[in-house]
Parts: sequence; C-alpha cells; structure tokens
Amino acid sequence: MSIKLRFLGAIAFLLLPGMAEAQTASLHGFADVSFKNDYITPGGVVASTAGNTIQALNGLVIDLPQDSQGALTDLSFTAGTWSDFNPGYDRAFNKESFVEFHWFVGGNAVIDQHWKVGAQYVEFISPSKAFKTEKNILFTLAFDDSQYFKTFSLQPHVNLFYATAGDSTVVTGKPGGSFDIDIGATPTLDLRSYGWPLILSAPTYVTVGPSEFWGGDSNFGLFSTGLKATYPMDSLPAAMGHWALYGSAQYYNLANDQLVTAQKLVTGRTARDIGILSLGVTLDF
Repeated sequence: MSIKLRFLGAIAFLLLPGMAEAQTASLHGFADVSFKNDYITPGGVVASTAGNTIQALNGLVIDLPQDSQGALTDLSFTAGTWSDFNPGYDRAFNKESFVEFHWFVGGNAVIDQHWKVGAQYVEFISPSKAFKTEKNILFTLAFDDSQYFKTFSLQPHVNLFYATAGDSTVVTGKPGGSFDIDIGATPTLDLRSYGWPLILSAPTYVTVGPSEFWGGDSNFGLFSTGLKATYPMDSLPAAMGHWALYGSAQYYNLANDQLVTAQKLVTGRTARDIGILSLGVTLDF
C-alpha cells in the first residue's frame, strides 16, 4: 500500500468516530492569487530571483461541525492545488516558467474551540523535472486565542514537516526520512473595530530539526518575520463570496549555511538576508 493511501486511511480511522456526531455538513472553496518579486519556500529554498513570480492556490473544504456539548467542535477535510509561475525566469537555471506544482489532501479538527490539529499529505512536483517528486506529510498544531481579546491575538503554532520520499525539499539535505519543525506565531490586530477596514498581521517563525535535514552540521534552519495588511471587501454581496485584498513584506534570514548553498545551486546567488514583497487577492465561497 502506498504512503498516501496509508496516510488517508489513518486520517479516516482517527476522525470517523467524531463524524458520527456531526451536524449538517457543508462544502465550500477557497482561492488565493499572489504576485511576488521572488519565490522562496517556507523552508528557506530560494527557487527564483529573475523576474516576478505568480502563485495560485485553490481547493475545497468539507466542513462537519460537531455537537457543541462535546470537546470536539469541528472536523474538516481539505483538498487542493498550488502552482508557481515565473514568467521572467533565468534560462541559465530554469527550463521553463512553470516552476512548481503541489497537490494536497488532509484533515483538521478543532478541540474546545481553541486548539486546531491537522495532518496533510502533500506532493511537490517539478513540471520541468528539476527534481524528483517530493512526498511529504505536514502535522499542524495551532491555538486560537482571539476569543480572549477584543481585537488582538497571537495565534501561536507548531508544525512538523516530515519528508517521506523523493529529493530533498531543501536541495542539499537527506532525500526522504527526515523532518524539520516550524515554531511561530502570527500576531494579528483587527483595526475594523477602530473604524479602519484593515487587518494587520506579522507572520513570524523559526525552523529547527536534525542537521541531516539540511545536510550540514546545524540544527537551525531559518528565521522569518514580516508584516501583512489585509483589506476585507465586506461591502460585496454575500452571494459573491468573501473577497479580500492584501499586501505583505516578509523577511528571511537563512541561518543555515546549507540553505545558502542550495540558493547558489538553484539561482546562482548567495544572499543570506532576503525580502519578499507580495500583492494578492483571496476568495472564500
């Protein structure tokens, strides 16, 4: 049995007992299109630096709200795709503008209205065959503290990214059978209560793990922080879905020398401090 089938079977086994008490299920979708000056992966691999990059995310969610009398308050299953295009790509390092494609499937559970746990199977695919398909499992744990404050929350999280097979997701590391951990928070301030139609957030995280994940002798991957401003388009009719515009600036410090080495192999550059600017639009329907 393949890794993905075993993973889906485990998710179903864990969540089926809660599904028996689910109230009416709902189906909704999401989409996100962004324009960025460069593409750097969450793990710190600089994938493109020539020209701008366009990224598109979309998917469907089956939501199964639970009986509020129990600890389990919500179950959901998600499936979707993500793509990265670099129209002005550097032909010395890339074969085409379609840089990367992901597909994913997973499940999430909300416990006591605050804790969110999830697991997702995701494959990283190179349309130009620049790397062998990378098969991964992402485990997530997040705490929603927004109910404790009127307009401000910290939104802490811990994610474990386990690479099961294929090439190294950070280029120079062990090809499968290793992991890294993302520890962070997204401090968020909702200014709509003060008459400003904006939500400000500061996504911040560090990555740590066994040195073999990066292929060197360090257990520290990167540090990243930034500022994001989101403008919810609340005035649109509900029938059109929930739209929002956003802009962000994200800083990355590639603390692990192997990430700098990977950058040189992929793009020919060796920057340790990198800034990514982005503009995007999201839709939930």
